[in-house]
Amino acid sequence: MTDELSDLDLVKWYFNVCNTAIATPNANPVVSLVESLVVKATPNRVITLELVDDADKPLGRYTTRFVDGEFGSVQEGVHDPETRFTLRRSFLRSVVEESDDFIKHPERLDWSWMTRA
Repeated sequence: MTDELSDLDLVKWYFNVCNTAIATPNANPVVSLVESLVVKATPNRVITLELVDDADKPLGRYTTRFVDGEFGSVQEGVHDPETRFTLRRSFLRSVVEESDDFIKHPERLDWSWMTRA
């Protein structure tokens, strides 16, 4: 299934999984901290994801905003980025293919970029 998705669709799906994980009531402390960490890491709420392949070759950049507790629509390119982070396409593919598990276990999503900002 993920082979058929464009890179843009893959990134959109990734942020949808992140949004669902954030919104899911869960005893997991990661979920309760995500919003405060995103706000701390990105005061202007603009986030750019650089998508790379497994050899770290750039595939594209995609920008979103974090507004009202969720990641918004995704646009191709860099749009006044405040915070940038890099993820491998293979990781995004695994998130899409195992989205239910990532929603149940949001700590498996890569939140490390929030602590580097």
